[in-house]
Amino acid sequence: MPINFNIEDPIQGAWSLLQLTTDSTVKCAESAFSKVKLTPQQFSVLAAIRNIGDPVLPTDVAKWLDRNTNTITLIIDRMEKDSLVERIRDLKDRRALRLVVTPKGQKLYDQAVKPSRELPKAILSVLTEEELKSLIQILEKIRQKTFEYRKIEDKVADEESMKERKHELKTPPRKKRGPRSK
Repeated sequence: MPINFNIEDPIQGAWSLLQLTTDSTVKCAESAFSKVKLTPQQFSVLAAIRNIGDPVLPTDVAKWLDRNTNTITLIIDRMEKDSLVERIRDLKDRRALRLVVTPKGQKLYDQAVKPSRELPKAILSVLTEEELKSLIQILEKIRQKTFEYRKIEDKVADEESMKERKHELKTPPRKKRGPRSK
């Protein structure tokens, strides 16, 4: 059984507890997703691809998940090797590689949806509705402060800005016309 730390300084105590809780929830997620042969990271990437909207680029997934692009690329490499996703050249911008979920990836994603919903319910069932609301407010404050600490200007990418960028990718650039004749 893990040790209960009794730290006098409330800030250090809260920080340690936050870290330990994060580690423990990750282990719970790893256990839940291993039953459907996915990692929590792979499930998150599949969810991002499904939710962002076509075309999905690796940088979009990295932003959506608040991860480093290199880290996401490594995860996608393994997922492609396991036939969960495919990289397809974008027809409008041949430099861009779009991500597409394969039938195998879709099947595993569908199987993982149930544990992805059951796990939070099971873990957070110890809290009342009021405690959940308080927890959400506290975590939002802490998350916002981490963005400030990391000097992230735009904080969380909202859905509207993602849609605007998607429109820019789908819309080919306009050709410049010469001067109009009168």
